[in-house]
Amino acid sequence: MRSLSRYAATNALTRTMLSELLSRSDFDDILRAESPDGAWLALRKTSYGDWIPDEPPADGAGVEKVLRETTAARFKRSIRTLRGAPRDVAGILLSRWDIDNLVFALRVWHGKETTLQKYLTYPSFADDIRVYDIVEAETLEEIALVLSNTPYFDAVRSGLGLYREKKSIFFVEIALERDYYARLISAVRELGGADTAQALKVVGAEIDIINLSWLARLADYYNMEAAGFHDYVIPGPSEISKRLADPGLSARGLEEIRKDFLGGRFREGSAGASQLEGIALIEGMVREMAVDAAHRSLAGFPFSIGCVFAFYLLKRLEFMNLQTVFVAKSIGPAAGDVAARLYGLR
Repeated sequence: MRSLSRYAATNALTRTMLSELLSRSDFDDILRAESPDGAWLALRKTSYGDWIPDEPPADGAGVEKVLRETTAARFKRSIRTLRGAPRDVAGILLSRWDIDNLVFALRVWHGKETTLQKYLTYPSFADDIRVYDIVEAETLEEIALVLSNTPYFDAVRSGLGLYREKKSIFFVEIALERDYYARLISAVRELGGADTAQALKVVGAEIDIINLSWLARLADYYNMEAAGFHDYVIPGPSEISKRLADPGLSARGLEEIRKDFLGGRFREGSAGASQLEGIALIEGMVREMAVDAAHRSLAGFPFSIGCVFAFYLLKRLEFMNLQTVFVAKSIGPAAGDVAARLYGLR
């Protein structure tokens, strides 16, 4: 009976908000627009109309800021009735948008992009992050001190060595992500029972997506072989992330993962595909599997935290899809088939 009272209001609210998720038809209308301004107008005709300004931001960074704030606010609304341990877990989920803000601030700091400082988001969603102090810091050590009263201090401090070695803020981003998911999984396991089982399925799917995205970036930008990836992978509960974390992972092992997870869609003739193409194939399939996991969670026992995790994942993917669309609109026809790069639409 405790789970009935614990989740009844949140479950009802979340299921109401599911109808506000953008549909395939909504995205088709946005994609048909001939310009970024037209795409913004099409978005305003959806459930986003009451949440975003009439006029579109002047550039891509401004668009991302509005989309980030809007998706975070809508998720925060969905969890407002939670109490106790589930509320703490939902707070960690909400902080995922804080990490987006922190990463943006770190990129502005690292790149000395003073013109982008106007797009720093404040206040934060779950944790108090002094983003303006971050961009004004002289060193990453100073940034760590700015974050000393937040959950992100240890992660940034742990990334100092690789940042100095690689001269890339990406490795600090990796440290933040690894720390975030470690804290989230630990909190989820504390819930126990059906809550833990349902939540781990959804968060495991999201971790798979992040790991594959990183693997593509490490292979493409840093020429990293598969064998070196285990030092950066997020430890996750799914089979695919466990295999990606194997210190013995090789290009051949990655090919075996591709065969296993693509199943009948894998063709022997594609064995000559590049490592990057193989990762992209798996990533696309895993994104769709993540959406399926979210919908299965929604179709299961209703009075659990599964509905919260499902809505979280679907909202995060919607955010990513919208980012993809508006970046493509800013590029123009050279962006190619944007619809093929959108996932989870129903």
